[in-house]
Amino acid sequence: MKAFIVYCHPSDDSFTKNMCDSFLKGIKDSGNEYIISDLYRMDFKSDITEQEYLRDANYLTTPNVAPDVLAEHEKINSSDVIVFIYPIFWTEAPAKLVGWFDRVWSYGFAYGEKTMKELDKAVILCSAGNPLERLENFGLLGSMKKVMFGDRLFGRVKNNEFVLFDSTSREKPLREKNWEDNLKKAYEKGLNLFEVKEEKFTLEDRFFTAIENSESGEVSSQTIFAYHQKGNVIWAEYSGGSIIKGFLLGTIDDNNNLHFNYQHINTDNKLKSGSCDSVPKTENGILRFYEKWKWTDGEEGTSIIEEI
Repeated sequence: MKAFIVYCHPSDDSFTKNMCDSFLKGIKDSGNEYIISDLYRMDFKSDITEQEYLRDANYLTTPNVAPDVLAEHEKINSSDVIVFIYPIFWTEAPAKLVGWFDRVWSYGFAYGEKTMKELDKAVILCSAGNPLERLENFGLLGSMKKVMFGDRLFGRVKNNEFVLFDSTSREKPLREKNWEDNLKKAYEKGLNLFEVKEEKFTLEDRFFTAIENSESGEVSSQTIFAYHQKGNVIWAEYSGGSIIKGFLLGTIDDNNNLHFNYQHINTDNKLKSGSCDSVPKTENGILRFYEKWKWTDGEEGTSIIEEI
């Protein structure tokens, strides 16, 4: 098995470089192989050119793709897993990695009539100066994951994993205290990268839309649900169609049934709310939830949402 590593950090004198080295050693010790694009050492050109912009903006499949971009395409399509390793700069990847996506995710490769293979897995290993709690409380971790998994990698990988190494700024005492444990964690991630594990069911970063609804319901195929999960707590934001903005909050039980309350504002500026119980079923490889809901005024209905 082969992994393609996209590494982006401007300095070798960094925790991220040590973490990357430990991860790569784990892959090597597992008997698997990898190829790596070290974007700073390659001096990868991150600014998209006018020609590249116009090609993508006009949805052209002309073959005039730059050689350095074609080389990245070949690395992706020769691999089973893609891994991104980088530090977080102002809640985002370094500009050079953002530019890598701008150029490498070209029309006809990553979208449109794609020639990019669907990879088995994507893993993100990133270092953050802030502690995990702050990133979660301010919604920053969720934003980072949504950009990577809800946009850049959406529909391009079968499974994904976001691994955060927090409190790694030089002034943080936890940087040195957790140094060896973090490098061991990175090594084990590399060592077990290709292991097939039975994944624990989670709704984290999964998206759904309604495919069926009772007449008195308001969600539709234009409504998108963005789900999250922490422990047995689930929540989601939803909008689209006749829904301007909605939120739901509840729990998931041991059988993966959902129990939650919801409320939203519709396009008539009416605030609606209710409760819902949902039962999961996987049909033809697609996850669906069969929902029984009840408006606060007592009217009941059923709906089906399907993973996108």
